[in-house]
Amino acid sequence: MLVSCGAKEPQLPANKLPKDYTKENLLEMNVALAQKEEADIKAYLDSVGENMQKSEGGFWYEIKSHGYGDSIRRGDKVEVMYQLSLLDGTICYTPQSGGKKNIVVGRADETKGLDEALLMLKEGGKGKFMIPANLAYGMVGDQKKIGSKKTIIYEITSIEKVR
Repeated sequence: MLVSCGAKEPQLPANKLPKDYTKENLLEMNVALAQKEEADIKAYLDSVGENMQKSEGGFWYEIKSHGYGDSIRRGDKVEVMYQLSLLDGTICYTPQSGGKKNIVVGRADETKGLDEALLMLKEGGKGKFMIPANLAYGMVGDQKKIGSKKTIIYEITSIEKVR
């Protein structure tokens, strides 16, 4: 007499494994969010008449002055002053209120986008950098003034190497 606890599921070959729909849905959602953010950035640039370029790294920039000194490199400790705002015009930080920092470039002391932006400048350089959320504060924001999934705009007014 044979006893069985139930029907056995058929085995599938490794190339026929069921799809991970959760992972696929998350990927699709991320692509859709990135496309919407790109459209929002372009609409913002059109509305304010800015003529910024898109970097290979995925952020938008306008160099106002390359600077006069040595190029900024990864590992350099710099003092940077900036104003940080959102696409809706909200000013989050100014040089007088949190927008003056000593950071080590390449260590993501602030944001990955800022690190990449600083590498485009020399000491004394100035520029405007629009950083999408994935290169800024991402899903969590900065837990202070910048919310989740926000594009940020750095207006760098001064950068000097700390010796």
